[in-house]
Amino acid sequence: MVALIIGGGGLLDTLKHSLPERAWRVPYGGGVQEQARFLAEHPVRDGRGYVFASESANWVPVSQAGWRVYWCRQGQVPVGTMELPPVALEGSVRSMLRSFWGVDVADKRLVGDLLLGRRQHTGTVLYVTSGSGGVGKSTSSRRLCERAAAMGVSSLLVDANPLQSSQRNFFGGRSLLDVRTISDWTPGDERAQHGANQGRRFGVAYDLTFAPETGQSVPWSRYADFIMAARRLWQFVVVDLDRISPVDLDDTGTAAGALVTPSVVSGDLVLVPVKLGMQTQRDAMNLLAAFPRHGLPNECVGVKEVLPIGMEEHAPYDYAPYGTYLGAERQSVEAERRIEQCESNWADTDLDQVRERVLAWALPDRGFDPARYMPKERRKGLWGRKRK
Repeated sequence: MVALIIGGGGLLDTLKHSLPERAWRVPYGGGVQEQARFLAEHPVRDGRGYVFASESANWVPVSQAGWRVYWCRQGQVPVGTMELPPVALEGSVRSMLRSFWGVDVADKRLVGDLLLGRRQHTGTVLYVTSGSGGVGKSTSSRRLCERAAAMGVSSLLVDANPLQSSQRNFFGGRSLLDVRTISDWTPGDERAQHGANQGRRFGVAYDLTFAPETGQSVPWSRYADFIMAARRLWQFVVVDLDRISPVDLDDTGTAAGALVTPSVVSGDLVLVPVKLGMQTQRDAMNLLAAFPRHGLPNECVGVKEVLPIGMEEHAPYDYAPYGTYLGAERQSVEAERRIEQCESNWADTDLDQVRERVLAWALPDRGFDPARYMPKERRKGLWGRKRK
């Protein structure tokens, strides 16, 4: 099967951005009319050749040569082309790239949204979890939401760790007042805000959904339904999970089997912090190695390393078989003090660059630029030695 792109625009530019040029470009260097003539002179069997076009040309001979020409621009559909079918418009960019080019990318934006210029896209969901405790999952979740909200991305932080209610700890007594929790939301209710709290109540720019009160039990299926409703209202939904086990990835009675596996298999994202240390690394690698066996595509898995205080040099592990490596955070005494005091969103070059990489990976084309957080080189001494 051959799938080619002629033209540009929101949808087509997005597709081209995720593909090598040789995968989509017509193998002829002329203009649009010449490319159309080239395709007409090279017939294909029906159902084996596709053209996604937004430029006017004489498409009738092309379609007569067996090519299916889909018109990817609003307005009148030219003779010889056809509209994208509803099933394609309702599908994601990921599903389209996988169907026509065999490429797997973490992009759940709807084809119809990009083609029609609709601004209300389906929100991105990012799960933050690991195989061990104490690796910075809750702090990472909060800092990601803070930065995303500061960039104008409407964000919701969902505390899905009912045993610890980790996010409550950041707000002290304020979170013990009359707040909404996941248990306040009724399955089937499209208004996910009924289970969320406005961030301004807590002095933050993102919104929050707290874990249920002590003594209340909420099934993971309700979390799954709530997240589905929430992504229609917020552009970025970060789910702060407890540690998960590889053996639970197919157990729907656990967070791993009810949330992580089905969501990531369908194109949502998961971030796994790996704190360097014998046991924590072993736990993380056991979890990462189990992901492919359960169908989780490595394009949807992000990995960041966490270097303990005092560790300066390290050789990053090759995470390519399991996910996208997003860098290493260096913990410091100052950062540890701030975390213990439930602070967040302070400027820290050892943390901010990796956070920016995570957001650029999870939210492409939203203006996140890891390069701006690169440490600047300084010259010192008579011979101008470089220091970072």
